[in-house]
Amino acid sequence: MTLRRNAAVAGALAVALLLGWPGGALALRPIPDTTAAVHVWNDQLPDSMTDAQIRFVARHVDGTQKVSFGTARRLRAVNPAFLVLHYRLGIGDGPVPFRIGDRWASDYRSVTRHESWFWHQGARRVLNSQWDWYVMNPDSGWRSYWASSVLHEASLLGDDGVFADSLSVPQYLGADGFDPPFQYFVGEAAWTARIDRFLSYQQQRLRGRLWFIPNAGSWITTRDRTDYAIPDGVMIEGFAEGDASSFYALEDWQLQMNRVLGLIRRGRIVLAQSYLSARDMTARGFVLGSYLLVKGTHTFLNMDVGQVAQWFPEYSVALGPALGPPPASIDALRVAGGLYVRRYAHGIVAVNPGAGSRALRPAGPMRLVRPLGGGALDDGAGIHGWGLRLAPVRGSIAVPPHDGVVLLRG
Repeated sequence: MTLRRNAAVAGALAVALLLGWPGGALALRPIPDTTAAVHVWNDQLPDSMTDAQIRFVARHVDGTQKVSFGTARRLRAVNPAFLVLHYRLGIGDGPVPFRIGDRWASDYRSVTRHESWFWHQGARRVLNSQWDWYVMNPDSGWRSYWASSVLHEASLLGDDGVFADSLSVPQYLGADGFDPPFQYFVGEAAWTARIDRFLSYQQQRLRGRLWFIPNAGSWITTRDRTDYAIPDGVMIEGFAEGDASSFYALEDWQLQMNRVLGLIRRGRIVLAQSYLSARDMTARGFVLGSYLLVKGTHTFLNMDVGQVAQWFPEYSVALGPALGPPPASIDALRVAGGLYVRRYAHGIVAVNPGAGSRALRPAGPMRLVRPLGGGALDDGAGIHGWGLRLAPVRGSIAVPPHDGVVLLRG
């Protein structure tokens, strides 16, 4: 088994060469090719996972973030290619702790001595009052300190990259969530330029040493012109839907899909993360379907149900590769009636982002995929009773609003 796993890592390195990853980046664990299957990237996993959960996660998930060195070592004992991202706020710092080596700690005691690193309004530091961190000036000495700190902290944990959280123009995080508050529309273009410079600086410093993946949030603010093509990739937090109980307006969903497609067509890493209830089959269908509409070579999905080891059987649906590259626009996949359809080697995916039900009439015999079970794994990582039920499709089927379906041929 160890020889086969090592061969798999070597094969992934060869794929990275063919895909044109920067030469220096080959010192890193490569990012898997997601062309032929659904690939999963969990958010923070618990360090208290049982051995059974560790084995399951390592064999079914490609990566995670924030875990301890010990947890990463346990996962990589099963799968040496398992990826882990270090966590740090992008343009923020404060008393809120994050993982520094084996401790949950903060560097705020030393950072607070550098007043010029902080962003000021009216001679005051600006506090994110919800999460207890201060906005930093991305053009100051902060950006050099950030890069050096990330490289050091990631080395303590053996991490493969860094997840830079809340790396957005502050107004897009909620202008009134700061003290003193930002003003909507005021200074946003200047902040966009600062963020882009910060992204360029960090990409240059981290290139070939750590994968650099900021959090772009939901990315549905029409004014947002941040160039998230600069780093290696992004997380889209709130992918396809707003949260576990709300969906985006059609125009916002289209905007997000088009922006994601722009990155995917350039070969960037995309971590598509949504929050939902394991019992919400509509949300599960819609999120999975939206992912399959845009999936490219390094596109990962996480239907998150909390900080637990988790799995959904629809992740294993055997569609094979798409029959064409990701389109330039999501509208290229729109068919008569308002559905969005993408064809795969072994079936199709159809998504309905609208408010009314839509009819789908497939050509030829098809089987509708219906997942059974899914969600948090028990201590034994048992998935008895979980799986995919295939129901023959006769004639047309209805795709409910904000839902998606997968059909397999035959």
